[in-house]
Amino acid sequence: MTPRIRSISLNKYSKVAQELGIDPLSMLRQVGLDHSCLNSPDLLVPETAFAQLLEASSAQTGNASLGLLMGSYWRLSDFGQISLLLQHQPSLATLLQTLKDYHHLISTTITTETVTQGRLSIIQLHLDTERETPGRHPMELGITALLSLCRHQLGKGWKPVGVHFSHAAPSSMALHRRVLGSEIVFASDFDGIVLSTEDLQLLDPEHDSGMEAHARHLMDLHAPGRSPKPIEQQVRSAIQSLLPHGRHGIAQVASALGCTSRSLQRQLENSRTSFQDTLDAVRSQAAVRALQNPQLSIGEAAALAGFAENSSFTRWFSKQFQQSPSGWRQQYLPGRSADEARQA
Repeated sequence: MTPRIRSISLNKYSKVAQELGIDPLSMLRQVGLDHSCLNSPDLLVPETAFAQLLEASSAQTGNASLGLLMGSYWRLSDFGQISLLLQHQPSLATLLQTLKDYHHLISTTITTETVTQGRLSIIQLHLDTERETPGRHPMELGITALLSLCRHQLGKGWKPVGVHFSHAAPSSMALHRRVLGSEIVFASDFDGIVLSTEDLQLLDPEHDSGMEAHARHLMDLHAPGRSPKPIEQQVRSAIQSLLPHGRHGIAQVASALGCTSRSLQRQLENSRTSFQDTLDAVRSQAAVRALQNPQLSIGEAAALAGFAENSSFTRWFSKQFQQSPSGWRQQYLPGRSADEARQA
C-alpha cells in the first residue's frame, strides 16, 4: 500500500512556498500533485510525491528548511477530525496515546512511541516511507508538529529538554533554535523529543472528562474504522524505538507490545517471518544510516545497530552486505581514505 498523508500538509507548503518566492502550483505540477489538494485538507495524497516536492523546493530556495517552516505554522486544528478529542485530554501521555490510536486518520506513515527512562522520557517519531530514510524535511515537519501538540497541552512557553534528529545539522541552526526553542541534537540515534517524565504525566486541573467522553463517542461514531497494523510492522516500530537504548531482545519487544515471547514468535511465524529477520531488517536500516554519516565512527555505528562489540557488528554486517562496514563506507564515501575508514 502506497504511504499517504493528509493534504493539510500541502496547505502549509503553499504558505511557506509563497513566502520564499516559489510558485506552489508550478511545483505541485512538477511532482504530479493536483492543485485541488490545496482546497481539501483531508484528502490522502502520496507521501513520496510530497517528499519530492519538499526536496525540489528546498533546492530551488538554496536549501531552505521547508519542513521546519511548515511545522512552525502547525496548529491543533491541523490534526483534522481528531483535534476535538486531542483538545480534551487529561495529560500529554494520554494525548499521545490518543494520537497513536487514531494515527490512521492523519497519515499511514506516522508511528510514535514513548520510552520512559526514570526522570526523562522520549517521544520518538518514526516515518514508514518507501525510502531508505524518510528525509530531512518530512522528519522536521513531523517533529515540529508533534512539538506543537506538546505545547498545546503544557502551555505555549513550554520547552522540552531537547529535540533530536538523526540527520546531519544544517549550515546554520539559527532557524531551528528560533522555532524549536531548546537544545537541538543532530546526527542523533533517534528522531524525537526529550522531556521530563513529570511533564509527560502532568494532569490538567481543568480537564473535563465529560467532554472527553463526548468527543471520543463522536470520533468512534463518524471516523473510519481502525484496522490494526500487521504484526511485523508493530514489531519493527517497537524495535526502532528500543534499539537505541539497547533493549531490543524478543522478551523486551514482546513486553512493549503486551504479549509473551512465545506468542510473538507464533504471530510472526503465521505472517511468514521471524523475530530475527525483522530485527536484522531494522538493524540494517540503522547501520546504513549511521555509516552514511561521516561524523560517526564504526564503533558508534555498531552501538546504533544494537551491538556492544565492533567485532560482532562487523561479522553481522559482512553477512548482511557481503563486505565489512569500513569497506561499505569507503565505497559510499569515496572521499575518505582507506586508512580513515579503518580508523573510523
